[in-house]
Amino acid sequence: MSQYRSLLRTVAASGMAVEKILDEFDRRAAHLGLDRLATCLLAVMDPQAGSCTLASAGHPPPVLTRPGAGTEVLWLPAGPPIGTGLGGYESITVPMERGATLLLYTDGLVERRGTDIDVSLRELAALSLPADGALDDLLDTLLSGMANGAYEDDVAILAARQP
Repeated sequence: MSQYRSLLRTVAASGMAVEKILDEFDRRAAHLGLDRLATCLLAVMDPQAGSCTLASAGHPPPVLTRPGAGTEVLWLPAGPPIGTGLGGYESITVPMERGATLLLYTDGLVERRGTDIDVSLRELAALSLPADGALDDLLDTLLSGMANGAYEDDVAILAARQP
């Protein structure tokens, strides 16, 4: 994964559009012949414009909470995992008004043996997450609401709030 991380940082420094970064990242990873495929969700926030542009390489969809608007799963066009050399990623741009929080997470949050991932994603979307207040409270609510804290895989969550 350190090779993927270094490669992504190199490609992202080019300043290309989000979907083009994933295309180039995938092309280079396939060319290197790394022995594992990887999912990736790339998000670039623009605080001044109040927006976020996202593209997915087979990664679980992000979640957006907005004050007064609840929780929304952002269904992105899903491209192939990184390392296939197939490319073809698409991006979407969503508004990020003041207080909106974007949540990115690993599959350990929503994948459970014997349960369709779509069921878990619907449970995630149905959670009443506190859109304002401390991010720690939002994350505690998220973790306790999903699988009652019983996870079969590692879980990592990144929360980014528009000031």
